Amino acid sequence: MRKRRKKTIQDIDLMEELEYYRPAKKRRQIPQKYILAAVLVVLAGAAFLFSPFFAVKQIRSEHTEQFTTSELCERIGLAQGDNIILFNRSKAEDTLRQEPYILDARLIWEFPDTIVISLTERKVRASVPYMGSYLYIDAEGRVLDIQDIAPVGLPLVQGLQFSGFHLGEILEVENEASLSVMLQISQIIEKNEITDVAVELNVAEPDNITATVNQVQVLLGGMQNMDQKIPLMAAVMETIPKEDRGTLDLSDVTSASDRIIFQYLM
Repeated sequence: MRKRRKKTIQDIDLMEELEYYRPAKKRRQIPQKYILAAVLVVLAGAAFLFSPFFAVKQIRSEHTEQFTTSELCERIGLAQGDNIILFNRSKAEDTLRQEPYILDARLIWEFPDTIVISLTERKVRASVPYMGSYLYIDAEGRVLDIQDIAPVGLPLVQGLQFSGFHLGEILEVENEASLSVMLQISQIIEKNEITDVAVELNVAEPDNITATVNQVQVLLGGMQNMDQKIPLMAAVMETIPKEDRGTLDLSDVTSASDRIIFQYLM
């Protein structure tokens, strides 16, 4: 038989031998008391999170004219007793911003148990007749609402050419210059706080704008000096009895010192 060759020292890997005989390291064991303490802390935190301490007890709204607090709560699914921490305020704000009347919304947590719904609303500046109803328009030309009656104290605008609309979007018209005229005049009316005079505007011809107040037709001409013409119109109309019919020509005047012509209709 063939003899087995004895291993020489060259055949032995000393590092492997040392590793073989080296005792294995023991893994550090976390004491059970620490694990138990951590679990108790987590459970206590969860219990506190879901405790009545974080329940909504008061809800109020600020800077809103179009909505009641209950209407806003219904839209975002918020009610007394809901958990303030778990309620998704960011999602609720995004939901409210989809409303045409709402430009911005913030839900503010007043520690410990109050939610404040703070809004920045869009304001109606004019109305436009549409198929027996009225579109409520804001300062940008956006359609905020459609109602059966025109808003009191705001201009009613004739002469815009459009076939339809989308609620919450800017009214798409064929005669954009007329829409621009409407928005500018409505801003002048708002700036001068002219709310006691019911004004019906016709902006079909931007260079030949007319208004009807009571039974008087007012000739306003183009947009030149319109910021003087509108307040002057309101001031003059206060001196004309509501039952009087006629034409008031303000197309070429800019102040009360100019000659104002009122022609009665028989």
